Amino acid sequence: MSNELTLYDRQKLQYWLRTKQSLRAIAKIMRKNHSVVSREISRNSGNRKKYRADVAQALSDQRRHGRRRCKLDKYPELKANIVDRLKDDWSPEEIAGRLKASFSVATISHESIYQYVYERAEKWEKLFLLLPQRRPRRRKRGGRKYRNLPITGRISIRHRPDIVNERKRYGDWESDNLEFKRTITKGAVSVQCERKAGLIRLHRIAQKKSSEDTYNALVKTIESLPGELTKTITFDNGSENAKHGELKEQFNLDTYFCKLQQTAPSLPATQYLT
Repeated sequence: MSNELTLYDRQKLQYWLRTKQSLRAIAKIMRKNHSVVSREISRNSGNRKKYRADVAQALSDQRRHGRRRCKLDKYPELKANIVDRLKDDWSPEEIAGRLKASFSVATISHESIYQYVYERAEKWEKLFLLLPQRRPRRRKRGGRKYRNLPITGRISIRHRPDIVNERKRYGDWESDNLEFKRTITKGAVSVQCERKAGLIRLHRIAQKKSSEDTYNALVKTIESLPGELTKTITFDNGSENAKHGELKEQFNLDTYFCKLQQTAPSLPATQYLT
């Protein structure tokens, strides 16, 4: 005799409770132990007069779902391995991919790792601090929004001279800002690379997306070189490069920008020259 109650069992229980039968009489009719009936009423209503089959079923389903354990709860060794790799600056995607590539018996998806970190891990663990972005709350899927970048007068990389593309002369630079996953002190690095010689210039900046910091870093690079060694600079479309026009006027050089991603909304033609 099973102690599990179905929705149909609960509907019968609701009916017999309305007829004011005793719990032992109801249990006998339902062929259940009277303790099962008593516990059902206590857990799902607290009062036989307020018992409803649909509400009782919903509460039961909710508890059953809450008892389900995820893979990391079931396998402590797998959890310890994943936490160790997170501490070594591995992302959930890298961890899941390595487990799958190594044909490990215990594999897990990166989505399950994210769900454990944000939903199932104990608050004191603070596993989100081990993730690359260290966000205390997970960003909703599709939550990232594109916006028009405040950069005017951009010229597409498609119009960059062939001599630059073929690396046949010195003085053509590319610039980008880097922000590492985890550093002792906050900040970022502005990097400039000369295409032909491979010469690198690095400048520490306070904020990766700061146009002022990026501009100052580029000025330091340009002023550290002879004038004939700075002819062009190619940027990505980050807002930190908004002051490229000032560089053009101040140092008489040309600037170019990478092509925008197709998934982002297009900018007005006056802001992006093609």
